[in-house]
This record gives sequence, structure tokens and C-alpha cells, in this order.
Amino acid sequence: MKNVVALIAASCVLLLGGCSQPVRDAATSPPAEAEDFGELPGLKKTDNALLREHLARIVEQQATPELLNRPEVAADDNVAVVLIDLFPRAKLKSILEKAEAILPPRKKFEYDPVRLQKAIEFRKLHDAKRLEAREAVARPQCDFGIQFKAGYLAELDFIDMVKICFYLEAFQAAEALGDGDLDGACEALEFMLCLTTLLGAEKHLDARLEAAYLRTDAYCVLQAVTKDRRIRPEHLVRLYEIVKHQLKHWPGDADAWIGERAMGLHAYELVRTGNLDLLLTVEDLEQFEAEGSLAELAKAARRIVDDDELYYLETMAKVIESCRRPFHLRLETLDGIRIDLQAKRNSADFPLVAGRLLLKNVRRGQAIQAQDRANWEAWATALAAATGQPPVPYKTNPLTGREYSQTRLESAVEIGNIGTGIKGDDPKIRVPVFEPGGNN
Repeated sequence: MKNVVALIAASCVLLLGGCSQPVRDAATSPPAEAEDFGELPGLKKTDNALLREHLARIVEQQATPELLNRPEVAADDNVAVVLIDLFPRAKLKSILEKAEAILPPRKKFEYDPVRLQKAIEFRKLHDAKRLEAREAVARPQCDFGIQFKAGYLAELDFIDMVKICFYLEAFQAAEALGDGDLDGACEALEFMLCLTTLLGAEKHLDARLEAAYLRTDAYCVLQAVTKDRRIRPEHLVRLYEIVKHQLKHWPGDADAWIGERAMGLHAYELVRTGNLDLLLTVEDLEQFEAEGSLAELAKAARRIVDDDELYYLETMAKVIESCRRPFHLRLETLDGIRIDLQAKRNSADFPLVAGRLLLKNVRRGQAIQAQDRANWEAWATALAAATGQPPVPYKTNPLTGREYSQTRLESAVEIGNIGTGIKGDDPKIRVPVFEPGGNN
């Protein structure tokens, strides 16, 4: 199951960063400061009445790039103040790469003796930072200070910082399991999930999807703990409380897409000034070059920008509204968007920026959110049943609409219908059950 989610996540790369071969309209000047575009100067001046109505509604929702920037949180209350300064920014990528090189293949949480030794040594090297992060997560608030006004050009170093802290805890969990210390493994898992909660709470799609991806790693840690032959009833109770806390603080799906719409507003300001190149990845450039359309891209996008942006905002309003329903009930809306774009593909009113760039990964991103949620609802269901807790309210997989299956085995409870059900993607969660006064 984890590899399925990882595969989806890998295909849901968002439009970030610049490129080495600009496509800037030669008639325009170089870009202003990225945050200047976040004030939406072009959109505010448009004479398109429908666009102005959309802008008015987004302002009322406090959801423009400028309005999404939060009021400053007191430094002593802010978890992020500690986390973002734990490691030197110049060394951040290098440290993260070293951590990721130690991780086991991403299907199972298994460490052979050599890999485990590497994990232990890496953890010891950075253990003071890990403990600082643990102390920091007790603070009451967290604001990573995302500069929504900079749109897709905003610095997101905090994501790498959180990932490093997360992997340090994963290595601590592996070490604890190797030593037979299940209490230590549970504690490390708890902090792993605390970090994903902080990351996923941001109204930014990259942060939300990275949180989902990290939770698939935590899923495997939880699985390894419950499969350990030394597990006892008290460990299961603790794990249930950890999972229940995670679900209690689960972010609304719409939050990430509200933030993503703000990124889109900023993107159209770049288009208006001929700076479309700043939205293109290397893969985008190669594709447009192969089609022979690269030279005309920025000019064409700029010429139809108001109609393009109107289509984008109308579509994103549908996407955000659809988040009130489980993913499987959004498919009619999401499929309708895809079909409409396909129908317009070769027509004069095709929304170039929305259709080719900004909307192309909406369904995949929402599927990641749904699978992420299903994973942890299933774990809550399994752990509640195994520990004799009242049944949890989660009955239906939000990704597929299928009811979770629950089977009582001789000494375990098994939960199924967690994955997509496609091409063998049908994982099951199995948790041991201890009979009163007996042994498992």
C-alpha cells in the first residue's frame, strides 16, 4: 500500500522553481520582487467583471496570497522557530540526502545490521537536534511563515527541515525495535506523527502532500511495531491513542486547495508580465519544445490571460466546494473538469495555463489525500477493535467508497478494503488481540 501512495505522490510534482532556458516575452521587463505579484496588481486592474467578482469572494474568504499570510506568532509559542533553525540551510540538502540514503526500500520498515548501524550513527550525530525538535513540538502553535505572496517562488526549506527530524525519529524507532524497546519505538512514532501534523496543517499543497508521503513511512513503522512478537496490550493502547490524536487534528482537504488557488493567482500575475518561464519545470520545457510551441507560449498565455484565469478560478471553486464530500463522491466533478479540458484542447478558448499547468494534477493530489486518510482510519479501526475500545465512526474508505472489512481471526483482527483494489492494491492491517488473562 505504501508503495502505491508513493507512486501517486511521485507523479504529483507541482510547478515550482525556475529554469535555465527562459521563455520570457522579449517585450517585457525582468520580474519584480516575487512578493510584489502576491498583491495581485494585474488582477485588481482587470475590467473583466466576472474576474472581479471572483476576487471579491476570495478576499471575503481571506484567501488571497496576501491574506493567507498569518498574523505573527510569538516566537516562544512557535514550534517552527526552533525547527527552521536546527540545521544550517547551506547543508540542508546534503543532510537530507544522507538520511534518505540510509532509509530501507520503501515497502517495509526493515533494517539489516549494516543499515541499522548507519541509522544509529546518523541519529547519534544529530541527536541533540532531534531532542531539540522533541522539546519544541510541545509549544502551542506552529507557523512556518510560508510567503504565499511569493507564490510558487516561495522558499520551502522548512519541508526539508521537518523531513530530517522525521527521519531521525524513524531511525530512533528502528534502533528501539532492534533493542526490543517497544516503548521507545512507540515514543519515536508519536513524534514522527506530531511532525506530520504540523506539516499537514499548513494551507500549502506541497506541505500537505509531503505530510501524506511521510505518513506512509509512519504507517510502516506502526506496522513493524504491531508485528513485533514482544508487543503487549499496553503498547496497543498507546498506539491507539497516538492514531486517535492524529485523526483528531487532521486538516480539512479544502485547506490545501485554498492555498493552491492562491498560488495560482500569483502565477497569473507572472503570466501578465511575460514571466511564464518561472512556472515551468525542466519537464515542461522539454514537452513544449518537443511540440514546437515554446517560443509562442508566453505570448499566447499573456494574450488570453483574463479568460484563462477566469476558467481557473471557476474550476478551483468547484474543486474546493467538492472537498465537502469524500473523494469517491468528488469524482463526477473531477472527471467533468478533465472531460471539459479535453474537449477544449484544440479550440481557441482552451485555457493554456490552467489546462497545461495549474490543473493537471488536481485529481492525483486529491487521491493522495484520500488514501492518506483511509490508511489512518483503518489503523484506528484495527487498534480500537484489538484493545476493546468502542467502535470508531469510520466505516467507508473515502478513496473508493467501499466499506472497510473487519475480520476477527484466532488471535488478531484484520482490516481490509484500504487500498484502491486495482491491480492487487489490496493491503490489509492485522493487529494482535490479547484475551483477558491470557497470552497472545
